[in-house]
Amino acid sequence: MKKTFLIGIPIRDFDNPMSRLSNLISKEKRVDLSKNLIINLESVFSDTKTDIYVVSNNNAVKSFCNINNVNVFKTDQHGLNEEIEYFLSMNENYKNWTIVHGDLPYITKHYARIWMNLCESEDIVIAASKDNGTPIFGGSKMYNNFLYGKDSFIKHTDILKKENTSYKRVFHKEFNFEIDDEKDYLDFIKHKPRWYKKIIY
Repeated sequence: MKKTFLIGIPIRDFDNPMSRLSNLISKEKRVDLSKNLIINLESVFSDTKTDIYVVSNNNAVKSFCNINNVNVFKTDQHGLNEEIEYFLSMNENYKNWTIVHGDLPYITKHYARIWMNLCESEDIVIAASKDNGTPIFGGSKMYNNFLYGKDSFIKHTDILKKENTSYKRVFHKEFNFEIDDEKDYLDFIKHKPRWYKKIIY
């Protein structure tokens, strides 16, 4: 069966992930958390119609993914925006697409299906994090002008408006809560998702 839905999870490296949490948890635990977040996202988005790739040029990330049977897309580009743009440009034969950041802890299979259904029915679907980042972005219309970084949600939606591209913003916590700073982590620990409760430290 030909897959119709492309999902990319950009991961830079495991050198010092979630550095803002360094006062709360060790590097080892931050690396472990990052890896388990990837495994959870790959699991919840797995479907008969999805092809899922971790997008990374880092050898340690590639090795981890290979061990865990997660597809890796390695580019010749440098920088998140360039890597994502190349990833999508090389995979234009899919009907739908999504780029999801690797620090979203609350997406379950149920919410992954909600997201995919929205992407199949809307031109563009997008969420904003608390600091106006873009934790998840997708749709049925190809888009390839990524501006990840400070206020990326505002920048992305400004471009969509200028291009007269319709978009739907989603407000579910599952799509906008990232483990980004100490407050996020403490909230996450208070409300542990099921996949995290299974991890024994």
